[in-house]
Amino acid sequence: MKIKRMIAAGLALFMLLTVIFSNQTIGLFVEAEESAHVRNGVTSLRVRESAGGDMLLDSDGAEIYLEGGTAITILDDTNSTWYKVTFSYQGSQYTGYVSSDYIEEGSSSDESSSSYDTEPEVLSDEEFEDFMDEQGFPDSYKKYLRELHQLHPTWTFLANHTGIDWSTLIENERSKKGQVKNLVQGTSYAPHYSWRSTEVGYDPYNDKWYPYDGSSWFACSDALLAYYLDPKTYMFENYIFAFESLSYEAGIQNIAGVEAILRGSFMYNSCPPDDDETYAEIIMEAAEESGVSPYHIAARIKQEMGNTAGVAALGDSDSYPGIYNYYNIGAYDSSNAVLAGIRWAAQSGSYGRPWDSVRKSIFGGAEFLGSSYINVGQDTLYTQKFNVTNEDSLFSHQYMSNVQVVASESYSQYYAYATNGLLDSSIAFEIPVYLNTPEYIGKPADSGNPNACLNSLSVSGYSLTPTFAYNTYNYSLIVESGVSDIEISASTVSSVASVSGTGVVDLEHGTNEIPIVVTAENGNQITYTLTVVRKGSASDSEATTAKATEKVTEKATEKTTEKTTEKTTASSSVHRGDLNGDGKITALDIIYIKRLIVGMDTMTDEKQKLGDVNQDGKVSALDIIYIKRHIVGMETITW
Repeated sequence: MKIKRMIAAGLALFMLLTVIFSNQTIGLFVEAEESAHVRNGVTSLRVRESAGGDMLLDSDGAEIYLEGGTAITILDDTNSTWYKVTFSYQGSQYTGYVSSDYIEEGSSSDESSSSYDTEPEVLSDEEFEDFMDEQGFPDSYKKYLRELHQLHPTWTFLANHTGIDWSTLIENERSKKGQVKNLVQGTSYAPHYSWRSTEVGYDPYNDKWYPYDGSSWFACSDALLAYYLDPKTYMFENYIFAFESLSYEAGIQNIAGVEAILRGSFMYNSCPPDDDETYAEIIMEAAEESGVSPYHIAARIKQEMGNTAGVAALGDSDSYPGIYNYYNIGAYDSSNAVLAGIRWAAQSGSYGRPWDSVRKSIFGGAEFLGSSYINVGQDTLYTQKFNVTNEDSLFSHQYMSNVQVVASESYSQYYAYATNGLLDSSIAFEIPVYLNTPEYIGKPADSGNPNACLNSLSVSGYSLTPTFAYNTYNYSLIVESGVSDIEISASTVSSVASVSGTGVVDLEHGTNEIPIVVTAENGNQITYTLTVVRKGSASDSEATTAKATEKVTEKATEKTTEKTTEKTTASSSVHRGDLNGDGKITALDIIYIKRLIVGMDTMTDEKQKLGDVNQDGKVSALDIIYIKRHIVGMETITW
């Protein structure tokens, strides 16, 4: 390395002295140089350190490949087989050797070689406003699209009017009994409790979630689902590629971009054990044959395989040795989804199976993506995950269950374009438009465990009516006139929840309503109410005591929802969101809305008015989202 640095320093000094002392010398060098370009149609021209020598590496240690149309300068063409050339690559200048068979003199003139070679149409700000109106984009989309247009005026945004109502979309994608399509990962170091559903796969009494894939994938919450369904979530420079066409584009997508996506994984700048070509080279060839974007193939494989090779990438399954499945196709939710995918890859039939080599797996999976998704209308990352375009199988035929996959893979696509200086290419994005989409849907906070249930509730020396249950919220008790206080004890189901209102509580004569409030780690609250009647003094009439006793007995036999109905219907005014009639909107109201949605409570006209928070004519999961946003201060529900 020291010798190389010394040589480089010497060359630099020589060049500097040449510039200072000899304009004639400069002229000689310029005359010896010749402008040329890589022949159009070439996809991956290797660059060597010397004629026929080792591959030239970039500053990150990755091999350099040139695409058709790349401008170069020939420094030496005396060797008819190898030309010494200089060129610009990823913002830096390099010198190396290339095969003369792939070089043409002059600048590239084949305007049809790629969309990147043609001058894209650029709309003025006024023209862009007219274009958005013509496309029928909602106003809530436009502020994001304006910013993107300012950054990249060569990009085109097309509206895909699905005709699907937002509430219909949510209902067909949300987690509920018999329908779990969207999962979120939760591990010991990143549990994401607040992002998990409490509707299915959850036991609130034991505060336990049950996985739907492996040991760490759980049904996602409605709030997280709504966030990732909202197209506006992706309307930023580094996520807009969620809506890019996933077709192969010769001349724009290249091997360097593929390597950029694979960086950090076992596939980066390396060859499979059974092949003499790199993963990136195999992916480029598979893309050209299948018509699928190589960036999409690379991002999908990396998403599925991760950075460290597992059994599906190594072909070392005990049950199916020598079988590979780089896309986890067929790995449907089960106790061992990976094995299910390997079993699928081992079968004979479509897509070149059995996949008994890495190359077969990569080529076959690319063919599967093209024929099963991209060529039937699901040609973006978004529509592969959320099928709103393939009318033969709306809301099904969705590639994977990870609700966050669109965000992660679209960023990989963006990174590949950015790394190769292709962000100013002419790129079209097809963005779904729904009916009645909310103006704004924020990402729910990953704020901890949502369980706000009690595990026990007791009063020292007394029995409660009714017997305690974690989902019963009203209890009653009668004490004698001489009892001036009681001691209340309670414990929470979740170890990270807190409870207030316990301990020694003073009693007045007559009826005492004592709230015991449980606050979950994420801020959810449930209030349990203990009504204690302290009998009157000796001077009180027996009738007064009997009346108080009758009142508490009646309360003890009421169900929580019946009590709520009485409070609600007794109110002369409708307070949207306040379903339990306590004059405020809390997590307890969410419980009552959920009961209405699943049919546990009867939907009366009054409850319809209270529960229809967004006033769309129905009570749905969307109303729950509005209440949650009100509770955390992101939005105010006006009464």
